[in-house]
Parts: sequence; C-alpha cells; structure tokens
Amino acid sequence: MIDLQSSVWADALRDGLGATHHQHTAAGAITCFKAGPFRLAYPDFFSGCSGPVDEQSLQQYLVTADQLKADLVRVQTPQLLASSRPLARHSQTSCEITSLQDWDERSLDKARRTGNREKRSPLRLRKGTADDGQYLHELYLATIRRHGGAIRYNRRYFEHLAPHAATVAELDGQPCGFVCTGVRNHTAYYMHGAHAVEARKHYVSDLLFLSMIRQARAAGMTSFDFLPSPANQPNLLAYKMLWGAAPRSFNVYDFALKPLRARGLLLAIKASNLISSWRRQR
Repeated sequence: MIDLQSSVWADALRDGLGATHHQHTAAGAITCFKAGPFRLAYPDFFSGCSGPVDEQSLQQYLVTADQLKADLVRVQTPQLLASSRPLARHSQTSCEITSLQDWDERSLDKARRTGNREKRSPLRLRKGTADDGQYLHELYLATIRRHGGAIRYNRRYFEHLAPHAATVAELDGQPCGFVCTGVRNHTAYYMHGAHAVEARKHYVSDLLFLSMIRQARAAGMTSFDFLPSPANQPNLLAYKMLWGAAPRSFNVYDFALKPLRARGLLLAIKASNLISSWRRQR
C-alpha cells in the first residue's frame, strides 16, 4: 500500500504522470496536471479531501494552485462553505467500509465464499515489482478499451506505483490481474484494478479484493474507501457493496483561477466524456 502523503507518491505523480509540482501546504497537498493546453489542480489527489473544507484551507488551495499556474482547481469534499462561489459543482457516490477494524469476512457471503475458494485456487498472489509496471499498464488499457473509457495513466506511472501499491495475481507463473491500494492517515483507498478476461473463471478479482481489504485491516486502517465507480458501470458499485461497503455521497467543486481558460477546460472535459460515451455505445 502506497502512502498518498509520501515522497514516493509524489515521484509517481511527477515522473509518471508529468505533474509539474506536488507541494505540501498547511491545508494538504496540491497536484497540478497538464490537460492539453490547460492546467488542472487537485487538492490531495487521489483521495480528495477527507473532511469539510474551511475558508482558510480553501484559500490556501487556491493560492497554491495559482502559483502553479493552474486554470482550474477541482476540490472534492463532503461539505464546502456556503460562502464559496465555485464555477461548477457535481455530486459523486463512493463506497466505503466505515469500520474496517470491525469488518468480519465470515459474516459476508462474498468474502466468506472467496476465503473458502482461496484454499483450492490455482492463483498465487504476490507483492508487485517495478517489472510488473508494463503488464499492469496493458491490463489497465485493455479494461479501459472494453468499457470505452478515457486513458489517464501511462506505463511509467504504473512502474512507479507497482512496487509500493500493487498486489499481483499469477496463474501458472504469469500475471493475470492486480489491484493497487493507497493509504492516507487511517483510510485505505482502492486505486486501480484489472484482470485478464481469460482468468475470470478463477475469480481473480474476488481473491485480489479480499487480499487488499485484509492487508488494510492488518495495517490498522480504520476505513476502506473504494472511491467512485464510473457512471456507466453500476455493476461495479454493486460489486463493491458486496464486500460490506456502503454508499457515500460527496461533491466536486470547480474553482476558476482564469475564468475563460477554466470554462474552456470544462468544455474540453465534457467533449471527452461525450466521446467516451459514444465509444461505449458502438
């Protein structure tokens, strides 16, 4: 599990995804990405803000993002001050095990069945290595293409991530699936996951999910956040709930630092989403 407040994570963002800066502030961390000709900043990327954002924190985010030459700041939080004036807002739904230390796999049908199946499975689970990065990226690409989504992560990113965040499933000595997990304070986060279609009959996703929840619990995490699922994959949200997670709603607020460019960026994001939707329907 990778610490989302560590220098290792900052290296993955900078060297793997080309983030221009990853700076810790009094409010948290800011990561700024290029999005075509635009620049988009996220506080506490990947997890988002874990609690309400007060006026002082919000202003710190905006000031730091402006120093990073961002056009738009995207703040993800369950609550924001009523006095704030975002350019746009939309709601999302995550899925979370809120009392991980009380989580009992024998009390959940999905976890119990998976634990029983584990004893006779031909799969072997192991910690990821940098050499797994290319294959993890290929599995990620295959999953994105099946669902018509947008490609956001490259091979270099997965090479940085794999040794610290990945659990890899092998079948006959060959990788066939993975999950990546991050932690921030006392919460664990499901970051990425994929499996080879031909390995599905071996319940590779089930075994990987059970493993990562067990690891987070053993590490003393108090909650496990599966993060939002793509809107076009309702079955994925339902799957996460089988592991004892409950839906959790939050809001995403967009703040314009450069209003014209910020609106241009939002239009570009909307166009990209429409293209992805068209691909899914083909």
